[in-house]
Amino acid sequence: MNTKKFCPCKINLMLAITGVRDDGFHNLISLVAPTRFGDWLTVEVLPDTATKDELVCNMPNVPCDESNLVIKAAILFRQETGFNKFFKFNLEKQVPAGAGLGGGSSNGAIALSAINDIAGKPLSMRKLEKISAQMGSDCPLFLTGNPVVMRGRGEKVFPLTGDAKDYIGMLKLVLFKPEFSINTGWAYSQMKANPEVYLDADFAEAKLSEWLENPNITGIPLINNMQIEAFKKYPALEVVIENIKEKFRIPAMMSGSGSACFAIVNDLSDEQIVEMKSYIKSLLGETCFIADA
Repeated sequence: MNTKKFCPCKINLMLAITGVRDDGFHNLISLVAPTRFGDWLTVEVLPDTATKDELVCNMPNVPCDESNLVIKAAILFRQETGFNKFFKFNLEKQVPAGAGLGGGSSNGAIALSAINDIAGKPLSMRKLEKISAQMGSDCPLFLTGNPVVMRGRGEKVFPLTGDAKDYIGMLKLVLFKPEFSINTGWAYSQMKANPEVYLDADFAEAKLSEWLENPNITGIPLINNMQIEAFKKYPALEVVIENIKEKFRIPAMMSGSGSACFAIVNDLSDEQIVEMKSYIKSLLGETCFIADA
């Protein structure tokens, strides 16, 4: 038996880092949405003679050992359920690494969900969320398939419903990323060293609540205070984002810890979107990553 699953990447439409917790993690409030762009993962059960999981990937720089969350998902599933089968995974990567788009987390979460389906769904959604949180703070959000609000260190996931969910589902996005990546650990360490960049939690919650009450009227609160330190080290990101906002009169922002960014292009014609993509390449270089989402 085998199954093929889509692994969407995500964007942070809002990301407010509000401070450091006692356990060393950061508290956050985030509005996160899966996109129409992502990877594909094929999962099949290996014969009984197999003694380990196998992972093959089209990108040679992607590790295929236990450091990959796909393999880790299989290990955690067996530990939790006692399931005695091993799996072969074929991962078709499109999401760039080091982008802040959650590609690896999506792969791990979708692998866990697919394995659970193959095994007859022994684990509830709540249990899957708990296990996926062991792989990474943003893994649980990929299990819902819907936009969510994340709180805590990211392990508290609240799926959106109604108009808010529908509005985000209608967004047309262009994702773009320069050749360089931003290390997430570095990004958080810079914020810790410069605590003045943390956002007040009450302010962030108020902005989010205002939009959730009137999602089609007030506009998404595009907030990301991780941009502050990132722009200091990588000023090219700020230049591109600000130029897009000024030239095309559309919202644009860095997603998560970067270095990937996004622009909301609902108000642009197809010709204008093509023009914008060419403009991005003129600033970041022809080899930069660009994708519709």
